[in-house]
Amino acid sequence: MSPVIRRHVLAALAAGIEAADDNAARRALRTTDWAIRGLARRRLERALIDAALATLPVHEGEGPRPEMARAGGAEDPEEVRHVQRLAALSVARVAVEDPLDRARVAAAYRALPVARAPRVPIATIVVCLLGGALAAVFSLYAWTRPDAPKRAYARPLPPPAFGAYKDGGVPLPDPALEKLFVEELTSLVIETDRDRQSGGRDEDRKAHGEALAAAPAIASHGPALVAAWTALIDGLDRWVSVPQSSPEFRTIAREHRDRARAVSEQLAAAGLGYYLEGSVYVNQAGAHALVYAYRVEEVVFVTAGDRPRRVLSLRRLDRLNLTHTLLGMQSQELGDPVLLLDQIDQHVATQVLPVLAPEAAYVLADDAYQGHDGAAIAKLAGDAIRRELDVALGADANAAHEIAALLAERASIVERWRDIMERRGWRLPRTDDLFLPEGLLDQLEGAVSNAERRRVAAIEDRLAALEAPRIASRCHELVAATVRRHEAQHGLDDDREAPLRYPAALADLLGDATYEDGEPREDVDRARAELSAYTSQLANDPVTPQLSLWNVARFAFHQDQWGTAESYAAVVIVEGLARHLGIPSPGPVIHSRKIDRARLVALTEPMARVDGETLRAAARALWRDLYGEPSVAIVDR
Repeated sequence: MSPVIRRHVLAALAAGIEAADDNAARRALRTTDWAIRGLARRRLERALIDAALATLPVHEGEGPRPEMARAGGAEDPEEVRHVQRLAALSVARVAVEDPLDRARVAAAYRALPVARAPRVPIATIVVCLLGGALAAVFSLYAWTRPDAPKRAYARPLPPPAFGAYKDGGVPLPDPALEKLFVEELTSLVIETDRDRQSGGRDEDRKAHGEALAAAPAIASHGPALVAAWTALIDGLDRWVSVPQSSPEFRTIAREHRDRARAVSEQLAAAGLGYYLEGSVYVNQAGAHALVYAYRVEEVVFVTAGDRPRRVLSLRRLDRLNLTHTLLGMQSQELGDPVLLLDQIDQHVATQVLPVLAPEAAYVLADDAYQGHDGAAIAKLAGDAIRRELDVALGADANAAHEIAALLAERASIVERWRDIMERRGWRLPRTDDLFLPEGLLDQLEGAVSNAERRRVAAIEDRLAALEAPRIASRCHELVAATVRRHEAQHGLDDDREAPLRYPAALADLLGDATYEDGEPREDVDRARAELSAYTSQLANDPVTPQLSLWNVARFAFHQDQWGTAESYAAVVIVEGLARHLGIPSPGPVIHSRKIDRARLVALTEPMARVDGETLRAAARALWRDLYGEPSVAIVDR
């Protein structure tokens, strides 16, 4: 017992002895120091009970002596005082030889120092000070302790500004406008498509279009935006009734794209961070007029030669169930070159992060080839890409390796689960995100191994602890930078008064640039554009030229891509680089109307060991060969 509590209990017993009343002692403790009141009260009760029991001797064969008081409830005042004196001596730690000898007990008690309770609540003050100190310590800990690992990361961006389209940065938001694009515009596009397929008699759709044309969210930004927006809505109304076989069809399709671009231009003029893309999609079910809506997350300028060029970074907003597979786009109909951030995120998750795992191969081709004849070249490509990404990531490289290995392990487990679920007739959704959908592991309880579920949960926790979202964001920026230069080259090509010449190497593969009637061949135009952009991208990539090389080469390695504009561009680039790097040619990569992947390997295998500057120099020399002029330097501003 602490000395402070002892003094309070002895003072209370003194009051009780004077009044010959146990309750007087209890009342004396009511004003005791708050911090020790409960402890003092319990010590008093225990001392009184022990003392009362000590005065109740039981002899063999006998009950309690009748003249003795009941424990804690004696009626004789002197007996009450005797019990309390015994309690006080016990609290004071004074030994008593015979607790029944009242005279000796009274004398021993009188020898004790007079007990007075402290008037200053020292214990309460001390407790409060300690409590305050502990609170400060806990607050400091709460402020300074590391937060739980986060499963999302937002790259720091400057605050929104009106001048973002002029100087770069983040354009202004408008929640009302965003809601209009996400909900109402998506609904109208779907209603328009449905009405076109069913004969164009839906009055509700027409009324909805008229209401959208007068939307307050548009009207609040001035007459120029209202006019562009109204023209787009009117065009959707006309689309419903124009047959695909009619001469007017191509005109209205082109006007649809132009009108969406006009709205985007007015949004940019108002400094607003939104972008609309008009598109016409044709399949066996018919023709579909689409309007994709995006948020402009950032406006970035590159310098092409001595001129700035604006590139928009777009995040998808609308709820249409069609998506682009491209990482970026540029055309005269679209206006500014754009990056598609959602697709870049997916590309990073499926193509870039996995290759960071130690010894990982790059996903270069279809499964049949990648797993057998192409395994060695895919491994070489992976090693080359990983070396330059390690340099780019610096201190984050080791964490990136572990993240990639964990993602590969999780993918293997989830693929096993997918097979199990499909055998049961269930479909497990695919995900290309860093983390599995929330609640998925709980939903799979009882359907898959608990040990594997626990392992996947541990992987998810470890990914968060390694800051996987932040490192993925760094990889995203590396990919976005090189794609931005690719799209900027498309913009340069579109701005030229006279187009780049048709390279002979490409003409040997595709033939004439026009049909007999003089109309341009779209497949040739597309291949010419991609050859220019990929060659320029490689020549101007200061950090990841190996990634740029293998990214275009995979279009030639992957059988599903054969015949695309990108596959022809890849073949011309690989053969041209090989010439400038002094790599012997085993013969044309394309012969017998298909790509010879063995010859492709013979050319690309030595390239995996070439340093970045040598690769860029070869790409610049190839550009001069293809176009008879030097390439334009494109750098981030």
